[in-house]
Amino acid sequence: MLKEKSAGMIVFRQHPEQGIQYLLMYHQGEYWNFPKGHVEEGESELEAALRELAEETEITKIKVIDDFREQTQFIFKEKHGSKVGELIRKDLVMYLAEVPPETNPKISQEHNGFAWLTLPVARKYLKFKNLKEILDEAEERIKLLKNET
Repeated sequence: MLKEKSAGMIVFRQHPEQGIQYLLMYHQGEYWNFPKGHVEEGESELEAALRELAEETEITKIKVIDDFREQTQFIFKEKHGSKVGELIRKDLVMYLAEVPPETNPKISQEHNGFAWLTLPVARKYLKFKNLKEILDEAEERIKLLKNET
């Protein structure tokens, strides 16, 4: 089994009418997910998450929430490229970042679209249980942030 490590960012904004919204990307017409990608050699997990966010969305004006780092892993069968059919164990590290309310991404060719979604809707769009759980953790951390201010 091949092993991979990826890092990504749960991006949220405070919408004036709808409250907290999360950015999900529609990946190659197949599924909704957070901006994320492979950690490259010599790169920290956070550096990879920030790079992937910039590459996939052109979003660079963010405030990373310092004490949020969630990790999960999953196994899947590769559908694209030279590793088609191989089983891959992916370790995924997710960070949390806030963007200004007017922020909208400029998506890369990897994606077919994006959406800003409230927690209940974002949970419906996410395919994997472990990502829904990480999103729930992010929501709890954001609530704590609001109480700290």
